[in-house]
Amino acid sequence: MKPTIILWSVLLSSLTIFAQQEGDLGERFEQLDRADDGKISLVELGAPQIFHATDSDIGEFISLDEFEGPHRNRQDLPAGRSAPADAPFIETKYTVNVDGRERIFVVQSPKDPRSPLPVVFLFHGGGGRGENMAAIGFREMVARENFLAVYPTGWKNNWNDGRSAARIAAQQEGVDDVKFVRVIVDELATRCQIDRSRIFATGVSNGGIFCHYLAAQAADLFAAIVPVIGGLAEPVAATFRPSHPISLLVIQGDADPLVPIDGGVIARSERRGRIIHTEDMLKLYLRHNGINGEPTEELLPDTDPDDGCRALIRRYPTGKEGVKVEYWLIQGGGHTMPGTRRARTAIGELFVGKTCRDFDALEIIWNFFKSCQPRKALLHQNE
Repeated sequence: MKPTIILWSVLLSSLTIFAQQEGDLGERFEQLDRADDGKISLVELGAPQIFHATDSDIGEFISLDEFEGPHRNRQDLPAGRSAPADAPFIETKYTVNVDGRERIFVVQSPKDPRSPLPVVFLFHGGGGRGENMAAIGFREMVARENFLAVYPTGWKNNWNDGRSAARIAAQQEGVDDVKFVRVIVDELATRCQIDRSRIFATGVSNGGIFCHYLAAQAADLFAAIVPVIGGLAEPVAATFRPSHPISLLVIQGDADPLVPIDGGVIARSERRGRIIHTEDMLKLYLRHNGINGEPTEELLPDTDPDDGCRALIRRYPTGKEGVKVEYWLIQGGGHTMPGTRRARTAIGELFVGKTCRDFDALEIIWNFFKSCQPRKALLHQNE
């Protein structure tokens, strides 16, 4: 095999690994497309030999179709149920119509549920799909811990998270993703007994930013959120007044090259919108939740000294209705979800930074949700 093809194969394999966690190849393409013109130049790619092995039409740019190549739709699920026969969970793909748009979501449920079931939404990153997140999501945990895991797909693979980003079709078209989420909850309630007082949301990147938007727009529905590598959009922060107290756990890397911990433009482009400083975001939640006391801090054991990261945990006193606020600062961490579910590659670190391997983020997320107070105003609906 030619060296150029080997280099490209390594790069594409690395990007595919990223795709299974934060999004799909569309998101990786957008990260490289710094000019926001829908194509990657040789300068943007920064590797001429890889560029020429990929640019099939011998132009001076790589298109999204060339970038995705044979990997397009590699993890699409058939309609209906799709999970290993011996798995302790059932995986089902659904479609619903919301405002004239066909929307898709995947649900993982225990084979032997004990009602009522808490519900955990996991939102993909920009360019991603719910099917991909389901492939590396909670899976067996839903049976062990008895909850529903829901993996929706954003409109044209992105969420309307309140950034007013010119790059995101869902925002430019005014797609009501909050309504989509409410429709999913109502649909789930017709199929099984869910615990409406214990509905939670987590997500990565665009999905994490969307979690903040849900806190602002649907705090009556969610008891807690965990945004991962996703900040609070500037337009949302300007009018941030959730209808109820809401628990929050933030996971953010201080070396994230795409979603800056100090706020500002996303992925170095104004067309992708802006977020506020992480500390300012925390202050908004603390004020809203009536939390005034000083936090405690804990530095997690460095169980993987080779990952180049440490996790510093800040926990605040409980607030109104027993809500909680925690901040997991990943020192040296990049634009990745902490854990060991993905391979470590030098090319991966080049694009998105380092991954903390001192804890499994999905385990931490569920344990946080499990510890949160249910939404008190909805308790009567489960009696």
